[in-house]
Amino acid sequence: MEQNKRHRKKLFFLVFAGALGVAATVIGGFQLMQFTESTDFCGRLCHQVMYPEYAAYQASPHSRVDCVGCHVGYSAGWMVKSKISGIPQMFATVFKTYDRPIPGPVNNLRPARDTCENCHRPEKFSGDLVRVIRHYQSDENNTEEVITRVLKVGGGHTAAARDIHWHIAATVWYLPLDKERLQIGWVGVEGDNGKMMQFIDPDKATEINPELIENEKRLMDCIDCHNRATHVFYSPNELIDSAIAEGRIDRSLPFIKKEGLAALDPPSSSLDEGAKKVESIEEFYRTSYPQVYEEKRASLDAAIVQLKEIARLTTFPYMKVDWNTYSNNLGHLQSPGCFRCHGKLVATTGDKEGTPIDAGCNSCHYPLPSTIE
Repeated sequence: MEQNKRHRKKLFFLVFAGALGVAATVIGGFQLMQFTESTDFCGRLCHQVMYPEYAAYQASPHSRVDCVGCHVGYSAGWMVKSKISGIPQMFATVFKTYDRPIPGPVNNLRPARDTCENCHRPEKFSGDLVRVIRHYQSDENNTEEVITRVLKVGGGHTAAARDIHWHIAATVWYLPLDKERLQIGWVGVEGDNGKMMQFIDPDKATEINPELIENEKRLMDCIDCHNRATHVFYSPNELIDSAIAEGRIDRSLPFIKKEGLAALDPPSSSLDEGAKKVESIEEFYRTSYPQVYEEKRASLDAAIVQLKEIARLTTFPYMKVDWNTYSNNLGHLQSPGCFRCHGKLVATTGDKEGTPIDAGCNSCHYPLPSTIE
């Protein structure tokens, strides 16, 4: 009887210890999973590798959105996929076998309809958007140049969709011919009648066949234009313009645009070197504009702080990244963007057979009418 009692105690102890072990494993595993989905894990643990992307993310409008919110979304299936795809990335980080810079775009990224559209609903976009862009020349007065454009954002439901966001409201397929998706050889637009209106690059016609289209075509979504939505690497020229326009750099400082660009473009071999170049601007004002140096010392100090921050956002020598590294398809200033298809691909079916896709400026934007100005 006494022996059975001892056995029961041992069994109870083993069950209790086992339950504690299971609970600790579950809780620890859950905490580990949460940590691997955190922004700190993505941006800081892999500090050298992801630092450029993390710096751009911190300065972006999406800086309050967790990395997984866009890259994975909220789904058990995609979470498992992300963990599996992350294993070789982890080994590449540990053994430093990763590419520099990190190649883009990300392959097999979850469709934007499952992530971006949790916050942004294309069918709710409508009307036009006025954009006022301020540039500053590199002269003594930092002369301002104002460009005003009205963007035909469009959107809406499929039947009534129009303008820029028609591309998402409609069902548009395309065939990329390169990894960067800068060369597009074919586009197909599904009509309400089930027929496909097709367009093809005449220069690539011999390379394209139905089998290739069927196997390699992609459904167009948000990131085919907004491909750098959160990780945009702006040039020093753009960042200095923004800082002056927003009042973070005093425009009344003579030649501040010119001196800032001289310190930041081309990028330095290290962030410390970039900071020293920025600090040397103080000597320029002390010797060339002594009165300004004395009277606007606070403005000059504030400008140097801002220029150092711009250096932080543009100096990534280890990962070999600068503002020219990645193509930005939103528009057509730094890369072909819209002109990957517009003005290049020609209709092969329908009433417009032989006609290129419209590439007129007014298709997407137009100057602000003088009566409104």
